[in-house]
Amino acid sequence: MATVRTPDLLVARLEEQVRELRAALEDAAEAICRVDGEGRVVSVNRAFARLTGYEAAEIIGRSWETTISTADRAVIRADMAAAKEKVEREVHGARKDGTPFDMQLAVVPVMDTVGGRPGPKGHYFYIRDLTDRRRMENQLIFAGRMAAVGTLAAGVAHEINNPLAYIVANIDFVRHQLTTFASRANRQSSVNSDMGRSLDETGEALAEARQGAERVRNIVRDLRVFARGDEEQSGPVALRRVLDSSINIAWNEIRHRARLVKDYGDTPMVESNESRLGQVFLNLLLNAAHAIPEGETERNEIRVSTRTDGRGYAVIEIRDTGVGIPPEIRDRIFDPFFTTKPAGEGTGLGLWICSGILSALGGEITVDSDKGKGSVFRVSLPPVAIETPSTVTTRAPVEVGAPGGRLLIVDDEPMILGALRRSFASDYHVTCVGDGRRALERIRAGERYDVILCDLMMPEITGMDLYAEMGRLAPDQVERMVFVTGGAFTPRAREFLENVPNARVEKPIDFQNLKLLLRNLRR
Repeated sequence: MATVRTPDLLVARLEEQVRELRAALEDAAEAICRVDGEGRVVSVNRAFARLTGYEAAEIIGRSWETTISTADRAVIRADMAAAKEKVEREVHGARKDGTPFDMQLAVVPVMDTVGGRPGPKGHYFYIRDLTDRRRMENQLIFAGRMAAVGTLAAGVAHEINNPLAYIVANIDFVRHQLTTFASRANRQSSVNSDMGRSLDETGEALAEARQGAERVRNIVRDLRVFARGDEEQSGPVALRRVLDSSINIAWNEIRHRARLVKDYGDTPMVESNESRLGQVFLNLLLNAAHAIPEGETERNEIRVSTRTDGRGYAVIEIRDTGVGIPPEIRDRIFDPFFTTKPAGEGTGLGLWICSGILSALGGEITVDSDKGKGSVFRVSLPPVAIETPSTVTTRAPVEVGAPGGRLLIVDDEPMILGALRRSFASDYHVTCVGDGRRALERIRAGERYDVILCDLMMPEITGMDLYAEMGRLAPDQVERMVFVTGGAFTPRAREFLENVPNARVEKPIDFQNLKLLLRNLRR
């Protein structure tokens, strides 16, 4: 019977361990390269070949410097000469085809006795590709910057609405005055008739200024849809309004590339959030625009259509005549961080976020596309569940009587106070105060008002604080408060407006509607 000697067993076990180690290195996810004492590549694993593009036969025997950028070679040489243990640093690599990439390189010496003293007889290079991580970091930074811009936009919209409110109010007041004077002048002498014509022309100029102010007002209104921070709030949403706001925001990108066609059919209201739904439509519209080269407007079209499908779902289609999506990447377009745009022009998060928003709403998004023929993104959303409305007691409109009602206006913008005073002076006895403290002083002194028009956001004492304090001092006055807001851009302000029953108007103010509202509040 043959016996196996212990040394043979040891050798066999060592050989088995070596094979296992080689297999582990060969199949490792990290790129590994072994170099000898002369700096020549001795072996590489599969991950190294995938990362650099060099097959083992192509790189073995060549210098390790082949795969490192020229600028970083000197520092790695110094690391190899000095290191007695692992050294890590981030450097730039170079693939076989010449394309650069970021890598994290760990240099590990293989120690031996060289010339009678310990020293490295070679090194292992452990390489980790940082390209995807860098891209994700840049995209997350960009996404965070865009989120910050959205937050700032809410405050900017509020600041724009304040001056816009008194611009619109003063233009309307001057137009009314000029119309009255021009009418009188035209009925009198020829000299006054000339003055009347001049006044008419001035009125036309003011009318054009009013149209410009209205255009700014609409832009700010649309911007606020996307700047709101009320992502968790939802309710019945009219799709046309959100689509129109999205189109207005994206218009500057669309108009240089394609004709826009609206084909709106009937759709149900959907349970959603305007800000989030607007984000979906804006993203799809911008993608459609960017799929079309600039300067070929007449040859290209972006069509936005709505309809109701057989299930009763609202269906929104955004169709473009752009470059289309190649079949090989069509299944990846909803993956996070996947983008075909150059660095800095896209986060790769847009469609992924859209898909997530729609999924949370019980909806879905699909795409049909042919390369060179364009794409159509199709959004489906379930209709809002309609509940039987409870009985609501509403205040009957009050007939307009003779002027003489008492109106208190509270606003920290002096120009808004002046514009409102002029606009309502013919209908009310108007009192203007520039802060909530002075308003409270008048209430404490026993003054009472038919209507209180109060700015929501003011320093020191806000409209919310004034409402609470007035509820203790004069509860009868609380229901006569009407809040004016240039944008409820803080969580507290949004929550307040949701919970109080009082009427509110947004800046810039539609004075015809506001006058009707105030008349109905008078007793």
